[in-house]
Amino acid sequence: MPTLSYDKKIELLSDHYKDTFAQLKDYLKLRDRLFALILVTITLLLFQIYSPDEAGVTIGAFIAKNLEIQNTINIAFVGSVIWFVLLGFVIRYFQTVILIERQYSYIHDLEAQLSKHYQEKAFTREGKTYLKNYPLFSDWAYILYTIVFPSLLIIVVLGKIINEIYFSKGRSLLLVFDSVIAVCVLISTVLYMRMVHFQK
Repeated sequence: MPTLSYDKKIELLSDHYKDTFAQLKDYLKLRDRLFALILVTITLLLFQIYSPDEAGVTIGAFIAKNLEIQNTINIAFVGSVIWFVLLGFVIRYFQTVILIERQYSYIHDLEAQLSKHYQEKAFTREGKTYLKNYPLFSDWAYILYTIVFPSLLIIVVLGKIINEIYFSKGRSLLLVFDSVIAVCVLISTVLYMRMVHFQK
């Protein structure tokens, strides 16, 4: 098997760096879309907490209009669908954020390997250059994304499921389903916060 020349090794490493960074940009776009979708879903949950009757009528009318449904819509079932959608968005969002964090570590390693061949003055975009004079606002945004947002998610989920249990008329399959989903969201959020803050 022929050995690669020095120039070829640098070229392959550089191409791999570019491909890895392009993938990272796609993950960042996905993360931002998922974050927006979670905010919309949380807004629906808050709407259901503070104005349950109005929320039921509004959401039911919206679904009936868009899906052209003539029959009466079971609002409890719609609420369970919202719970399920939230779980899907939350799990995918946390997976994506964790994947991005791991990709950054890998990109930093690639940059370290490449920058050695350029007197440490090139291929430092995501590592040394990015972290140099790190702006205070970026620290603030990090706190919002990794502490405030997950904490608010926990509060909203707890508030919603406690509200459902308190106002429920006996046990029902949908209430059990909603409770299981709420527990899954809470566990996922706690594990995400643990990973981001304690397992780097």
